[in-house]
Amino acid sequence: MLYATILEALTTLRTHRRWAALTTFGIVWGTASVVLLVGWGVGVHHLVERGLQKVGKNLVYVMAGRVGEELSPADERRQLHLEMDDVEAVRQSARHIDRISADIVNWFSVRRGATLRAVNVRGVEPSMRDLRGVAVAAGRFLNADDLRFQRRVAILGTMARERLFGPRPVLGQSFSIQGQRFTVIGVLDPVGTQLSRDGAPIDEQIWIPATTAMLINQNNWVHKLVVRPTSREMDRPMQREVRKVLAERLHVSPSDEEAVFIVSMIDILSGFDTIFKALQTFLFLMAVTTLAIGGIGVMNMMLVAVNERRREIGVRLAVGARRRQVVTQFLAETLVITLAGGFTGLGLGLLGCALLDMLPHEVIPAPVVIPAVAYAAIAVTTIVGVAAGVAPAWSAARVDPAESLRTP
Repeated sequence: MLYATILEALTTLRTHRRWAALTTFGIVWGTASVVLLVGWGVGVHHLVERGLQKVGKNLVYVMAGRVGEELSPADERRQLHLEMDDVEAVRQSARHIDRISADIVNWFSVRRGATLRAVNVRGVEPSMRDLRGVAVAAGRFLNADDLRFQRRVAILGTMARERLFGPRPVLGQSFSIQGQRFTVIGVLDPVGTQLSRDGAPIDEQIWIPATTAMLINQNNWVHKLVVRPTSREMDRPMQREVRKVLAERLHVSPSDEEAVFIVSMIDILSGFDTIFKALQTFLFLMAVTTLAIGGIGVMNMMLVAVNERRREIGVRLAVGARRRQVVTQFLAETLVITLAGGFTGLGLGLLGCALLDMLPHEVIPAPVVIPAVAYAAIAVTTIVGVAAGVAPAWSAARVDPAESLRTP
């Protein structure tokens, strides 16, 4: 029975080649769209998340600001500053912190021979390497002794190294920052395109010990703390801990968000997650709508087929076929035609994902094939096929055998 149904459906397709091609195109394109567009949306999400996290994964920035306007008269809104003791206090007191580092941000004049540039120089602690997630390509990273003894040593980003030294070896070489001689002890791995940054991209930065940066600045101020919670779920508890510790040390209210200003990349990514979920839902609904339009085309084609096969249907009913069997026959034929288009569209969608995956992923996102979406596409195609077959099948079952046999 199933084999005969499939043959009958294929015969219908052959009889109406052009019509079949046009009407099943909606099914093919709709199914391919579900796989390709939703996969592409997930790929865009991953691309944006990777670009944002190239500056560091799940980072939280903590800065000192001014006493809040509602908590103090305007003329008494003193500027607050963080120091290394504050960094150490947070490190010792906050239980939900995984890593923390001081970050002292400056644009200094950097000279190598006749080359003079303004470079983003960062005073950091050894934990900054793990926070930023950057490996050392050559040499070593900063250590505790570099900070303790305020050594004039530097780690170069790949672009900073190229601009100052060109292709020549740099380990052990010297250059000057603000007229003071520094020695290169390491070079960072390339980071590439960043969708988020504070200052220049990491590849263009020079990292020196935080205590040495204070020496150059001639003060003990830390511009910000770079912190990572133990997990994304602990972001809010960690922020409350940090705010409480710093508020006590700065003699401000823990509720004063202007005094202790916190920017969480986790919150920013959560906002992007909401946007991309809405985008994926929109793309899925758009593809399903295309499937529904294709289903209407299939239904019209099958109604025409019923009209052209009225004599055949009448003969079947006259020789004893039940109306239920006729309904089943046309429902099955519609489903076979729809699933043929569905699986063709699924194949095209997977092929499109594979082709896009071969392109450079720095700019063009690689679609992510999600098995659940592929299953959902076939499930929706099946539902569309059944829905499209109801009207033709019901029309076929209502054919009057006597009238259809008299029709020439």
